[in-house]
Amino acid sequence: MSSDVVPEKKGRRKVKAHLVEATPQGVAWGHWVLASPAICFLGWLWLDVFGIITPFQSRAVDLLLGALVYAIFILLPLGYGAHRFVTSFPGVFQQAGWNVEPLEPVKPEEQHIVKYSCITRERAGTDGRRILMRVAQGWVYLEIAAVLAGAVAMVPLFFSAVEFGFGS
Repeated sequence: MSSDVVPEKKGRRKVKAHLVEATPQGVAWGHWVLASPAICFLGWLWLDVFGIITPFQSRAVDLLLGALVYAIFILLPLGYGAHRFVTSFPGVFQQAGWNVEPLEPVKPEEQHIVKYSCITRERAGTDGRRILMRVAQGWVYLEIAAVLAGAVAMVPLFFSAVEFGFGS
């Protein structure tokens, strides 16, 4: 006895979407707060290194120049570069930094099982405020990457420490 009923294929429905660059509230204060541990730690480390390599004898001049060099040559380029890298691959990073605008209707109950395929991307205009927002978002991405890398690195470190007798 055969059945004429074809079972419905379960899977994720693909929906074409338009991506618009996300705009955080304010000047991305929440992103700056989230990224502040990494920014402050790296800034402190940089000021110590800068104090060693600088020819000036004044601590105040060292701090002022070191902070300026840190902001211009480390903070801004790394944050902006991380933002540009993550938003360049919306499929890999799950549309991080983008607002998804589906081009066909999606029911509320299927919102979480729909796979969006990016058709077009629209970046916001670039001005000073937008650059600061992108830098803040980029530093959040860098901090997430540091946390994930630390979690992966902890596994072999743990087994190495146990092998040498720590924790027993």
